[in-house]
Amino acid sequence: MPKTSPFGHSTPAQSTRLIHRLARDPVSRVRLRLAGEVRILTDLTPVSGSLPDFVAANAHSFTREELLRHWSRRQLDAGIRAETVTRLLTGVYCGTTHATDPVVLGEALTLWQPRGYVTGVAALHLHAPSLPPPTTYDLVVPDGHRLTAPNWVRVRQTGRVTLATAPCGVRCVAPARALLDAWRYAAPAARRPILWEALWTRVCTWKQLHGELERTPRVSGRRDLGRILAWFGEGATSPLEVRAKHETFADARFREFEWQASVTLPTRRLRPDMLHRRAMVAVELDGDRYHSTRAARDADRERRTNLTAAGYAVLGFGWRDVVNRPEWCRERVLKTVAGRFSPPGRS
Repeated sequence: MPKTSPFGHSTPAQSTRLIHRLARDPVSRVRLRLAGEVRILTDLTPVSGSLPDFVAANAHSFTREELLRHWSRRQLDAGIRAETVTRLLTGVYCGTTHATDPVVLGEALTLWQPRGYVTGVAALHLHAPSLPPPTTYDLVVPDGHRLTAPNWVRVRQTGRVTLATAPCGVRCVAPARALLDAWRYAAPAARRPILWEALWTRVCTWKQLHGELERTPRVSGRRDLGRILAWFGEGATSPLEVRAKHETFADARFREFEWQASVTLPTRRLRPDMLHRRAMVAVELDGDRYHSTRAARDADRERRTNLTAAGYAVLGFGWRDVVNRPEWCRERVLKTVAGRFSPPGRS
């Protein structure tokens, strides 16, 4: 049996919808409880030895009440003075070695405000750790709460939370709500990069985000977000295609390119992502996340081979190409098209 934290015991009376939801979450490490109830931590090292050793060995946040059940107030104060224990929020502490851990900080927020939910960039990172970690943490609380928070926390009263999740055991809003909040809380210049990366990571789908936008009455930057989501509605199959079409290859030099146009070959019909029909240049956008199976990769190779055999010049770009070096992508495409129209022997 897994070890149960000495901070609580599992009994039938402790069962709540939140606990059941957390128990079903395959990435949960911690079981949090609702306000006023015991929480269950299943991965703690035993309570033994000194307080500094305990908090250093356990990457969690703890309330003052939890710690004082096993150590004295003097020991807690001594740990703070020695900088082995860090006070994150009023009545919430952790080992100093864990004071920048996003999971620990997320736990701290929900211990500090048991009716709150982590949202925005912090929730996105907890749902998908490959996304950038936050510099500030957004916490949604019920209307009417007036709280004084440290500078790493932004308290939000932006609508009732109707669906909650618990990535890594931290109580968060659902991914689509988190992404919408990240968009509206961000500076205008930062919104699109946050959106693209989250959709590329598949933290949620564009349709889920669109539904959340439709349900939310006031959203900063609504017009721009609606425009981007409408691009997906035109039939694109991935964020890479949308970003390439509307940002990377959007100027007049690429006006002659067709998107998802049909090419009839002797054995089959194909639809390359971009096609310059006169120059016989095809561009394939290689989304590793969207072609991650062996069968999909084999199909991509077959498409390229068939296009090349039919006389097409085939170029391929990935997500990082489009994001990190768009000018290089444009230059490669334009140079290839120009070369197809040059007389033989001339570059």
